[in-house]
Amino acid sequence: MAIMATDTVKKNKLAVAISICLATLPSVAGEWEFTPKISLDETYSDNVELANDSEIDSLVSQAALLLDTSYQAQLLTFDLKAKSTYAWYSHDHDLDDDFHSLASNVRLKLGERGLYLFGSATIDNQARNSARNSLADIVSGDLVQVENYVGGLGYSVTNSDFKIDSSISYSTTETEDRIGERDGYSANITTSNGSGARTVFWDAQGSYQDQENNNRTSKMYQSEIKIGVITAWKFNPFIRYYDEDNEGNLNQGQITESNSIGAGFRWEVTPRLNMDFSYNEPIGDNLDIDGNEQEEYVAVSVKWQPTIRTNLSASYSQRFFGDSYDFSFTHKNRRLTNTINYSEQLQTFTRDNYNFINLGFFWCPNGDTGSIENCYLPSAGDISFDDYQLVNISDYELIEDNVFSLNKGGSWTSELALPRTTFTFDLRANEREDLDTRLIDEYLSTSFEISRKVGARSTFAFKSSYSERKYQVGSSNEREDRYRTHTITYTKTLNKSLTFSVDLRHLNRSSTSQFNYEEGRVTLKITKDF
Repeated sequence: MAIMATDTVKKNKLAVAISICLATLPSVAGEWEFTPKISLDETYSDNVELANDSEIDSLVSQAALLLDTSYQAQLLTFDLKAKSTYAWYSHDHDLDDDFHSLASNVRLKLGERGLYLFGSATIDNQARNSARNSLADIVSGDLVQVENYVGGLGYSVTNSDFKIDSSISYSTTETEDRIGERDGYSANITTSNGSGARTVFWDAQGSYQDQENNNRTSKMYQSEIKIGVITAWKFNPFIRYYDEDNEGNLNQGQITESNSIGAGFRWEVTPRLNMDFSYNEPIGDNLDIDGNEQEEYVAVSVKWQPTIRTNLSASYSQRFFGDSYDFSFTHKNRRLTNTINYSEQLQTFTRDNYNFINLGFFWCPNGDTGSIENCYLPSAGDISFDDYQLVNISDYELIEDNVFSLNKGGSWTSELALPRTTFTFDLRANEREDLDTRLIDEYLSTSFEISRKVGARSTFAFKSSYSERKYQVGSSNEREDRYRTHTITYTKTLNKSLTFSVDLRHLNRSSTSQFNYEEGRVTLKITKDF
């Protein structure tokens, strides 16, 4: 097919991004790894257009070039993974296209005093509209290219007197469909006393973010400061100050501000376990997001490191939206790894904002409202109305995210690695509340995978996953989509540089709307390292 001007621009931008990253490598001694690869994929889909009926099968062929390189020296660390894929679709060659992805990071130390430069570049292909198909990939199509570039200056020092980790950066995000684009600055700082402190201790963290998109602006600021006195006992008094302000021309008068001061104490239960308790009073007469007066509250935080491989931190406080929690736990031993996280944050200019649209009334076959393709407009006069029912069909469209949204998200990843078998469990959930409309969207995904070596060069894996998305929960327009996927993969290393795999996958999607379908796939893939 003819290469359009936009495709040329994409290729040039990818090449420029790779060239800039490679150009940052100095001519000093370091460890260099460079692994180019090529891969060929043949995927047969029995329902490539993901239709409820009138299924169309297709053979999707993919040829890809992969570059995997890293460089590590005393002052510089750098890694880059790039992939360029061209896909052919047997059922419709007008869909033939190329796809690019990139993940790169660079960090350059500026001497030995803690200063460093950093940068990153990512190019990814995401679902154009997750309400239509959140599992969209090259085979199913309907993707959009998202690019993100970050560059900045950091300062990090750890010694017996103090610890500090800070950065300031500029970032820009560009998308193929122009939704979710943004650019702006951000700054972060975290500091605390070192192990040599004998009189005063402190903990402070702050963040600032200034972003813009199509003349819409958002400024998000958050800080927490604790300063206390070290005593001869295990109870150390401190003063706590918390401040948060989120503004710009997005909030339309919504209250997104918290400001309080309090006093408390740190209980050093053991050298590895600290617990902070404080009583805090709001400053001023600010109201919460529901219009009520903000009240006094107790804040609690815990830091525990029972072993060098186990860390736990948890906190509770109050912000403008009410109770606020944060939790992090990591544990690792010779065979088992567990990571659990929960956090709450404000976001804007994302690709997570959806608008309900009513497509209208259609005559659909009795008992089958799963596909709008089988339905007719009310004016249709060439159907037997005894076999049809009048149905109101709706959908969700992705729109600009020019609002503040409160995101409460958690994850749990666990891996058990036995000599020949590995078990992996993953659970993720997120609740997004639009602070303008107060509508809530929910996301949940879980997966379980078993991978076993069945020979010196062969591996067999089975993975079962489930995910669900709920839109505008509790409203008259609520919709729920469920995805169930089962995959069997066999991989064999033919020689030192050649790998072959076969993959069988079955996908079932059920929805309270019209997007119900099933799809089966068979994929053969061969990868050659150089």
